[in-house]
Amino acid sequence: AGGAPPALLPASRWHTRSQVAAAREALIGLRVHASSAAVRTPAGQEQRRVLLERLFSRLRSPGGAEGAPPPEGGAVSPELLCCEKGQKLVADVMPLLPPPLLAAVLQAVVAHLGAIARSKSPRVTSFCSGLAAAPKLLPVEQAAALLAALPQHGEASLALALGRPELSALLLGLLCHPHVAVEARPAVEAAYQALLPLLHQHEQAWALLDAIVPGADGAHADVLRALLGRVDSAAVSAACAPRLEAVRAMLAQ
Repeated sequence: AGGAPPALLPASRWHTRSQVAAAREALIGLRVHASSAAVRTPAGQEQRRVLLERLFSRLRSPGGAEGAPPPEGGAVSPELLCCEKGQKLVADVMPLLPPPLLAAVLQAVVAHLGAIARSKSPRVTSFCSGLAAAPKLLPVEQAAALLAALPQHGEASLALALGRPELSALLLGLLCHPHVAVEARPAVEAAYQALLPLLHQHEQAWALLDAIVPGADGAHADVLRALLGRVDSAAVSAACAPRLEAVRAMLAQ
């Protein structure tokens, strides 16, 4: 959209609105093409690829050009990831993306985890669902790389992340990847080690484990038992102590 921003609208918000509008326009174009008979032809498939790349380019951080490699910090603008309209947009785009572009979206979410955790965006259910489901579509090495990047954010940001539904959904999806505990165990162990201090005081950390444990297979259950073995029971808060015993009981079954 051309023209100067309205006087009362900050430039950053104006840019984000314009970015969402441009991406929505590209998304409509892709959907129109997908509804035509031409999409089944080789030329139609090539046109779909071009339209999809054009749509994805609209999600890039400022300065990211079509066809350019993803900028540092991921391919998706953090402003989009930190606002309701942006999250709704990304949720609509994610099901259309091939695994490499889907991985780029998740890389951006992990890279900007601290900013998202501190944002005030309301819950966007479709974005939460997309982030929970997307990791299982990735090769195990990409899921492991995302898990390995989590500890760099530090305890304070991870504590805030557990309180954000979209980020806890992504953590759940990554840790429940069907092969990661077997084929990339060190990455899983490192992610849980980063969460270990939070188990003493943060009920959200136990809520995450409550969701993970019922589906944990043998290798994953072994990692979880080792994690609980490192929890200092004397340091666990009164609110978290029953959660610890409940998870231990589930893993003992």
